[in-house]
Amino acid sequence: MEWKNLPAHGASYDASWDTVIRQSTIGQFQLCPMRVGLTNNEGFLSPVNEKMVFGTCTHYLAEQDLVSGSERLDLLTNMGEWVEPILSEQYDWSLDQVYDPIAFFSELGVAYRTWRQQVHPLMKGSVAIEQEMWLPLGEGNNSYLSAGKPDQAMIWLKGTPDAVYEDRIVDLKTSGKAWSQAKADLSIQASLYMSLTKQELEIGIRKFTFYVYDRSKSRWDTIDTERTVPQINAALLTAYNYGLQHEAKIYPATPVPEANFNKKRGWYCQPHFCGAWNICDSKYINDGYDYTKVAIRSWN
Repeated sequence: MEWKNLPAHGASYDASWDTVIRQSTIGQFQLCPMRVGLTNNEGFLSPVNEKMVFGTCTHYLAEQDLVSGSERLDLLTNMGEWVEPILSEQYDWSLDQVYDPIAFFSELGVAYRTWRQQVHPLMKGSVAIEQEMWLPLGEGNNSYLSAGKPDQAMIWLKGTPDAVYEDRIVDLKTSGKAWSQAKADLSIQASLYMSLTKQELEIGIRKFTFYVYDRSKSRWDTIDTERTVPQINAALLTAYNYGLQHEAKIYPATPVPEANFNKKRGWYCQPHFCGAWNICDSKYINDGYDYTKVAIRSWN
């Protein structure tokens, strides 16, 4: 699939046969495909930590504001009522397990109020808010019978942009420190969301804005980035190839990053970061690591 061929028509998603790839799954593939392959196995620990939950909750506050079209200060007075479901449904966690919930709620309030002051005035006149989008990347390698006739499975890209405007796409992030321009420029998410938007809304946007909440300074930073058509096509090809790999269930382990010439264990191949640590036999490499360490689900 290429930019010039969007929007593509004629394909419809079949959950029984087709394969779905998201930019978050691509990120996991780029670290260690084995982690993706073990995700649904018994013993895999679904991720939960304060940073992830803070980002989800901050995003929820902004989303509710944008969808309702009014300031949602009411959500700051009953945080437990909506944070608890987020913890339970998305992270299999509880409010009782949150370390210092008062401090957590307080920082959420600061993030939302600051967003209201610094970012909200820039997020008016949207074309779409939180719209789930699909794009057929191409045929997979699996075939099946449909109405008695042979058919080919498809690889699909799926994503949900935070907000789409006539001239740009917007995504909200939270971070422990300021983002660099390079991080935004190299983000595959921007290229893929541009493609999804052209597919679903038929708007050819090649500008993207990240609003990043820097928790260390309690401020929102604006980082703009653009893409060329060849860059977008390269991202689509990358997504398609990872989709084919996902379909074929090919999940090689990469405890040592291939690009790491120092040949040391990747930061992600440790019990604190990998939910597959306890069930992965590929973690054993000759680097003197303490394999008695066990992965646990932890807030910190």
